[in-house]
Amino acid sequence: MEPGSIDNLSILYQSSDFIVVNKHWDIRIDSKMWYETLTLQSQLKYSFHELAGPESCFWSRCGWIGAWPLLLVPVRRARAQPANQLSALQVRGHVSQSRMTIRYAIGKNTSEGMTHMMCIDGTEGCENPKPCQSELIVLEHGSYSGDPVTKVLLQPLTGRTHQLPIVGDFTYSHRKDSSPYRMMLHAYYLRIPTGKELIEVCAPDPFVTAMDSNWVP
Repeated sequence: MEPGSIDNLSILYQSSDFIVVNKHWDIRIDSKMWYETLTLQSQLKYSFHELAGPESCFWSRCGWIGAWPLLLVPVRRARAQPANQLSALQVRGHVSQSRMTIRYAIGKNTSEGMTHMMCIDGTEGCENPKPCQSELIVLEHGSYSGDPVTKVLLQPLTGRTHQLPIVGDFTYSHRKDSSPYRMMLHAYYLRIPTGKELIEVCAPDPFVTAMDSNWVP
């Protein structure tokens, strides 16, 4: 919950070829805005300055894979291609009877001022929709700041951009979903077999009362 800073990068796994980070919820991966100097890229360059040369992937995001906030970063460009080819992102969680599959098609939004966003098939301006599927398991019911909410485990079965509906998504709520302090999205388990090593990491669950007293299960 502490504010992100240049020197508090959270490293969950490190080898000679790969680094897995638990990205801070309020820090961008990179930015082209001159005033946004604190990014995951700048944290990596600060913590691993000896590796931040032209052959590293810290500058161009080559081969970066994962599920936010868990991101695998190849240390050198030579490892980026094998990681992309052999990666297998998996999520595991609790067993529950409340299980369902969400199916809808997602396309590119062509409406004026909305071309940077995706949209659901059947809505105005939605073009070239493609099948989209996510599996959902209910973990807990409760309230957040007095509002009813449900804590779920989501596993995307397809790879459409922005296919998961998340509380706190400021952009996709048309700037209305601003009451949570962050987007309530968290990847806590990452398993990526590469040709050289099996990378398997877990990140602590931030959506517990001990971490955030607004959440009451």
